[in-house]
Amino acid sequence: MSDEITPLLAYVESAVLAPIGPGLHTRAACLTAAGLQENSVALSEAGDRGKYFGEPGSDGAAAIGGTLVSVLANLTGQNRVNGRSNSLEFASRVAAKEAGSDDHTSKYWEEFKTSLFQIGWLKQKDEWSKDFVDGQTSGAENFSDYVITNVRDDPLYSEAEKSVVTRAMKSLRSQAAKRAFFRRFTAGGSKGSFGVNAATVNNGALALRFSVFTFKCNAAVDDYLIFNIKHIKADVQKDNVDVAGNQRTIDGLRSKIEAKLDKAASDYIDDVDI
Repeated sequence: MSDEITPLLAYVESAVLAPIGPGLHTRAACLTAAGLQENSVALSEAGDRGKYFGEPGSDGAAAIGGTLVSVLANLTGQNRVNGRSNSLEFASRVAAKEAGSDDHTSKYWEEFKTSLFQIGWLKQKDEWSKDFVDGQTSGAENFSDYVITNVRDDPLYSEAEKSVVTRAMKSLRSQAAKRAFFRRFTAGGSKGSFGVNAATVNNGALALRFSVFTFKCNAAVDDYLIFNIKHIKADVQKDNVDVAGNQRTIDGLRSKIEAKLDKAASDYIDDVDI
């Protein structure tokens, strides 16, 4: 084992993840809370995390905690597991533990990035900005409209990435069961946050571009995807992040990360049809 990966393995081993109480974040619990039902066998499956992104050769999407992850068709099945599902679930659960009650603020996302940068991802860009949303004048019906417009206008993303992120967001907000899952991680009354993410391969290298949004509102918002914001004013923080994956490191950490996550695929991940 190389000297380079040894301290990273030690980090994964020592990391403390947010505990998951029985049924706390599972799809079954979220569906029950929303008054919905689904096949009990399907709900009990906890297989390969990569299955949530669909088959290689097709665009795919999944919600991992409070991040909507979109993958382009050129991402292999192995990369859908190692480079996306494992890394993002691990970073999400570390961040949830470290941020505590600051789970819908920039504190959470700083912890998320700190973890991601220690498990094989290399920072290319990381830039915070601020905005203010007035529901009377913004032209957006809800915060997901605001995010979609923001992504479409953002030079961080290619046209293909903008397309898959937009399709994933529209699909997620149109399905009550998917929204019920996502809301558990993104809505905190008058504060909320979520991230959107585009994953692809550029010149043979893993690439991950994402934007995170935190909202501090003047009133409680029940669902940050569909709640009408006509009477809402909100301070917004946005972080644009561009990272590249070190394939050798990510592969080297896979078994250790999966052991740490206890292979509880359905706890933090749900597929999104696009």
